[in-house]
Amino acid sequence: MELDVAIIAVALLCFVGQLIAWLWQFHTKNTDIVDITWALLIVIGGLIYVAMAEGSGFHRYIVLLIPIAWYARLAWHLIDRYQVEHEDGRYQQLRAHWSENTQSKLFVFFMFQAVLAFAFSYPVAVIVSSHQDFDIFDGIGIAIAVLSFIGVTLSDYQLRQFKRRKDTKGKVCNIGLWRYSRHPNYFFEWTHWFAYPLIGWHAEQGWLLWIYPVLMLLFLLKLTGIPFNEQQNIRSKGDAYREYQRQTNKFFLGPTK
Repeated sequence: MELDVAIIAVALLCFVGQLIAWLWQFHTKNTDIVDITWALLIVIGGLIYVAMAEGSGFHRYIVLLIPIAWYARLAWHLIDRYQVEHEDGRYQQLRAHWSENTQSKLFVFFMFQAVLAFAFSYPVAVIVSSHQDFDIFDGIGIAIAVLSFIGVTLSDYQLRQFKRRKDTKGKVCNIGLWRYSRHPNYFFEWTHWFAYPLIGWHAEQGWLLWIYPVLMLLFLLKLTGIPFNEQQNIRSKGDAYREYQRQTNKFFLGPTK
């Protein structure tokens, strides 16, 4: 029963949180806040599930590392680069595309992000309900999560260091992991989702967690991730990025062509 209450509380939290974010966007005319709120809602939702969980000690607290620590890192990364006076080019283009009834359409967009925040926090509810002791599936899941965390952190660091150089305006970041994938940060964001079905292997609804790597791959490749990002890079970098596209794998890590 407590878990059912937690699920309802997290659902309400996600919608109220994104409503506040939409109002903030309405005031600042900066849509970047939707990404920060999305990550923070997963963190707070996860903490609610932990507080009301009745599962084994291991499965109750492993989620403090994934996804809570994972999305806390992402939230801090987004907050660190957030500038009220400068909206990300992806959302500038979205505003231009939604030239009529812009705020109504943005409201629907924010509410859709609330649904996603709830959906992607739900694996915590499944995992914390497990009463199984630590086993080999948990070990493999943790190993995947650790390797993915190192990969995404390194990707973000390499891109940040590249952008801080004074001679890189209009150039494409093709150093480190970015030499082997145009989106190594997205790649490791995807791989870490394989940790959840392994850690929740013995949970009552553990089988549901295998849906999440598929959903995340779909969103990254076709919807909210790579398409917007690449369109913006072509607008800002032109032929340099087109050449980068020709030489470098879109998503999976691999040698340059």
